[in-house]
Amino acid sequence: MVEDQPTSDATRFLRLARAEERGRLTVYLGAAPGVGKTYRMLQDAARQRTDGIDVVVGVAETHGRSETALLLDPLEVMPRRHYAHEGHRLEEFDIDAALARHPQLILVDELAHTNAPGCRHPKRWQDVAELLVSGIDVATTINIQHLESLNDIVAGITHVRVRETVPDNILEHAEIIAVDLPPEALIERLEAGKIYLPETAGRALSNFFTPTKLAALRELALRYAASNVDRRLSDQLELSGEARAFVSGDRLMVAVSPGKGGAQVVREAKRLADMLHAPWIAVVIESGSARAVYGAQREQLADNLALASSLGASLMTVAATDVGQALVDQARELRASQIVIGKSRRSRWFEWRHGSIAQEVIRKAKGVSVHVVPVDEADEKPQRAVDPHPYRDPMLALVLVGGTVGLIEVALPWISPSAVDLLLLMPVIFSATLLRMGGAIWSAVWAALAFNFFFTEPYHTLTIYSPADVITFGVLALVASVVGALAGRVRRQAQTSAGVARLNASLARFAGLMGGLSDRDETARVACSEIGGLLDVEAIIVSIEDDGLVVRGNEHYRKLDMVDEAAAKWTLENGDPAGRDTGTLNAADWQFHPLKTALGMMGVLGIARPSQQRVIRPDDATLLASLVDQTALAHERLVLEGRAREVDALQQRDQLRGALLGSIAHDLRTPLTAVIAATEAIPSEGSFASEVLIAREESRRLQRFLNDLLEASRIEHGAIRPSMESVDMTDVIAAVLRDLRQTGPDTRVVTAIDADCPLVRTDPLLVRHVLINLIDNALKFSPQSSKILVELDCRDDDVALRVLDRGPGLPPDAAALFDRFERLEGTDRVGGSGLGLWIAKNFIEAVGGSIAAENREGGGAVFAIGLPQATVVSGETADHA
Repeated sequence: MVEDQPTSDATRFLRLARAEERGRLTVYLGAAPGVGKTYRMLQDAARQRTDGIDVVVGVAETHGRSETALLLDPLEVMPRRHYAHEGHRLEEFDIDAALARHPQLILVDELAHTNAPGCRHPKRWQDVAELLVSGIDVATTINIQHLESLNDIVAGITHVRVRETVPDNILEHAEIIAVDLPPEALIERLEAGKIYLPETAGRALSNFFTPTKLAALRELALRYAASNVDRRLSDQLELSGEARAFVSGDRLMVAVSPGKGGAQVVREAKRLADMLHAPWIAVVIESGSARAVYGAQREQLADNLALASSLGASLMTVAATDVGQALVDQARELRASQIVIGKSRRSRWFEWRHGSIAQEVIRKAKGVSVHVVPVDEADEKPQRAVDPHPYRDPMLALVLVGGTVGLIEVALPWISPSAVDLLLLMPVIFSATLLRMGGAIWSAVWAALAFNFFFTEPYHTLTIYSPADVITFGVLALVASVVGALAGRVRRQAQTSAGVARLNASLARFAGLMGGLSDRDETARVACSEIGGLLDVEAIIVSIEDDGLVVRGNEHYRKLDMVDEAAAKWTLENGDPAGRDTGTLNAADWQFHPLKTALGMMGVLGIARPSQQRVIRPDDATLLASLVDQTALAHERLVLEGRAREVDALQQRDQLRGALLGSIAHDLRTPLTAVIAATEAIPSEGSFASEVLIAREESRRLQRFLNDLLEASRIEHGAIRPSMESVDMTDVIAAVLRDLRQTGPDTRVVTAIDADCPLVRTDPLLVRHVLINLIDNALKFSPQSSKILVELDCRDDDVALRVLDRGPGLPPDAAALFDRFERLEGTDRVGGSGLGLWIAKNFIEAVGGSIAAENREGGGAVFAIGLPQATVVSGETADHA
């Protein structure tokens, strides 16, 4: 089956969410060493650093090239970890330090590198995989010869077997940047000593760096990069839900036929797909003649499909009466750029009588390349089922014609003789409708002979005297044959349509049953029962729970033997079919198919047939694939429903907690105001002066805490309604300092205000609340001897407010700093309710601004508030206001 496309918004959202959780991988791909991969990577990193991206160099191999080393100067380079091995001191990438630093982008050169013994991972690509899982973007380099899938091809070109390889799935969702250099320029660099030392360069020129080898490697690299661009385009179109009406890369479709010649065509398609690095689909057209294929060739068709699946093709079965047109239509629907089809060496007489599917496809496939693979004639001759009653159709046709002749003889006195030939067409039509094609032909023959024998002079002989009767006889025979053939074609089309309708009805009923279940065991039981009935097999569903296999859906099979259990585990781990009639663990009794969805592996479906026959007949391959997909989606729905219930419970809990906090804050506000008033009235002199000061400070702190709770309640209920007005930010800062009692000579807060700042259209109360939170935090968690700096900077019509302190600063993992109830341990933001910065972020965003935090040079933290250019009020507007 062709892989299902994520057509629903929910599926696209899940795929987008999973992609956002991971870091993005950028791979600089080259055809050979020395093309400039590291140099290009460092150049791009420098530009990104200029754009404000946090870039760190984890590993960058300069290989002694001075121009590459110069690019490292402006970048932060992480120190490497040292390992002792066999008396040598080895330096390797420090993944723990990288995870602790957690930059936005890290450069890790030479993806195929093998790490020293003692490292966490034996391969550097495994380090990169861990960085991506942690959400860090990674840029890396690799040469085309290090890709696992191309290892054999490269070895055939260069006669050198590369031992350090990288699995292709690491680069599956990566952005590939091809770093290209013509072979002549690369050889010049080698001769100039810019790649290897002189003695090494001489050997390389005679072995690896030859123009022909470099040209071949260059072609491989560029083709791989192009296929990556096409794959990323397809993924983006799928996620965006846009229509895909164009082809931007190679896609192959191979027509699979019975016989050993079909296997030859499949292998040729696989070689072509590998050469083009293109996906490919194996299609079987189920026409009336194809369904008549019988015996060993029917089994061979199943083997050909299994071969295509094992070689990596997607499978599809299409019901149609016109094989050539169906292949062309399917190629257009699949956006295939090339069709691979087999053609036997038949005589011109045979092709004139039966036609050539290959020629028909070539004639109709406009804009699509067609590759014709010659196969042996013996392999292409279809073996038809032996009719146990070969004389049944001729005899039934004779009875129908004979009955019609009898009726005509009885009615001849009342009908015109010219209507006899038309009446004799009736048994031909009936025969074509009730019998097979052969019965229609026999009926046409009997009708023509009956017309000659009974209704032309001389009667009761096969001799014809009149030229008009000769013409009538010929026309009757021709018309009868054509009508019979057309009626037979309509009958086959009706049978095909009925088969498709039955298939769709079965799938619709199965989907309806699956959609009404809400229990995992019941879903498995119904799925196995329905699949078993539709395919005449035994079915089970296997999943991993508590580190063991659990079998569901069939009470007669609760435990698997050792081989079947191994096949089920292999399918669960690798996501590919295994077991009987497959290329993996064929000795098993069960055949297992993965239940894969956007959420991951839901389990595996196992099917078995008690007899020694093939588990799945070729006719049922499409139906099985659809049933597997429907079963997987049913289990995915159960998982999503469970998660939805959990989200509902969390939302209800959050609403209850918000209501409780809001209620507590309101109830405590009045008595707290009285307490504050009382503490302010107590003189701050005497023997209890220090206690009074503590009471005042803590009561104010408690008041701010209750205010935070009230503001949090307002945010959660969507009650933030900014009151926008033209504001002088200097006045806002002065008011904040008065509220915090930082206006006297002993103040710890100093300001640096740009004198040319214009008025800003914003909500002064919200901005004031945010500044109070930021400055109060800075005062609370900075040393008493340090100063807090408040900057107001107006440049390029943009207003920036910054609060700078000299506290311990922010840790590398401070991404959740502005989340609700977030308190980061080991920083200058410990303590309090964990609501202040969350409230600040919501308030600033409500007035159209932004807030960010970073570490300050020399120690401490910087919190920056930015107001966009659209909120700045011009001088003329301010005066008018």
